Amino acid sequence: LLEGGLYEGLYCVGAISSLGKTTFVTQIADQIAAQGTDVLIFSIEMSRWEIISKSISSDTVIESIASNIYIVEGTGPIGVELIRKTVENHLKYTGKAPVVIIDYLQILYPVNERLTEKQNTDRSVIELKRISRDFKTPVIAISSFNRENYKSVVSMQSFKESGAIEYSSDVLIGLQLKGTDQGNFDVNEAKSRNPREIELVVLKNRNGRTGIKMEFDYYAMYNYFKEK
Repeated sequence: LLEGGLYEGLYCVGAISSLGKTTFVTQIADQIAAQGTDVLIFSIEMSRWEIISKSISSDTVIESIASNIYIVEGTGPIGVELIRKTVENHLKYTGKAPVVIIDYLQILYPVNERLTEKQNTDRSVIELKRISRDFKTPVIAISSFNRENYKSVVSMQSFKESGAIEYSSDVLIGLQLKGTDQGNFDVNEAKSRNPREIELVVLKNRNGRTGIKMEFDYYAMYNYFKEK
């Protein structure tokens, strides 16, 4: 779908709540790590155990266990400076630049407490892109959506504080419930299904096509996405 996979650059993955965006990115992390590449996860919202539980839960379905995953838990102020320093140290001690995952973008520690939330998000996005370039590795940031976009089709403007996210990201990916574009769509009914039918939409891609979709079944009980 991305015409070659993950390159160095900033990838933003967004969705409304309960669509499994953390699960989706964690599953990507497991698959990357299973191939021998280190993955560094900055889990600001969830505890280390919650992230590990997602992997264990999906392992019961796919029967594989990934190593090479390192989790920095959000017990203190995690901001872009700490992320840069941690990646730098990881490269220094292992000799390998890790794929970096941030969960999630809008709750990173402010770059400057005097700035607005949007200004801080913009600064963080720009610095995350610099980190990806400096260490020549993909950086994947999970993003929340604007509340007014919860019942509308995903677009670049759906991302909360979308300014720098829209313009500075190399790849923008949105997850939405299948049928969101239909006039009589019922979000709650779609969320109640098992599995939930999810569409992945490539909204921006500097290295390839945009506007293309991919369909998944999301088994929330098992924290698992299955490609249709």
